[in-house]
Amino acid sequence: MSNEANNPASCQTAVSGSAFSIHDLKCGNLLNYDTAEGEILPTVIDWQDLKWLTEDPKGFNLVHSPVPLTESHLKIFGAIEHQNYWLLGDVELAWITTDEHYEMEWQTPYHSWKIKPFKFVHELQNFYYCLTGVMLSLS
Repeated sequence: MSNEANNPASCQTAVSGSAFSIHDLKCGNLLNYDTAEGEILPTVIDWQDLKWLTEDPKGFNLVHSPVPLTESHLKIFGAIEHQNYWLLGDVELAWITTDEHYEMEWQTPYHSWKIKPFKFVHELQNFYYCLTGVMLSLS
């Protein structure tokens, strides 16, 4: 029996091409919401959205999409720009122009860790939360 047969949730895909699972999101994550009128609005995920995602993942994914990470988001989150990187608390963010995404690098005086590139705001929010216990918000 295939893995997809054992895990039907992994078979679900959103119209936008990326499906969220309950493991991808936390309260406070920023996503795009596609309204019935055709507008795309930023929305902050709360417990009701997580409940919706658990009960109706297909419906949730039909109207939600990730927000691409940009320099303006970093500024809103309070990151400070240096010569070749951004500093957000103890997290250094290096811009890779060829792929147009941020690559996370967390450095201390003793260690440096390279993390997979993050392309979306919710990925940065979740990583930063794991390191610091603080959810980055747009306010």
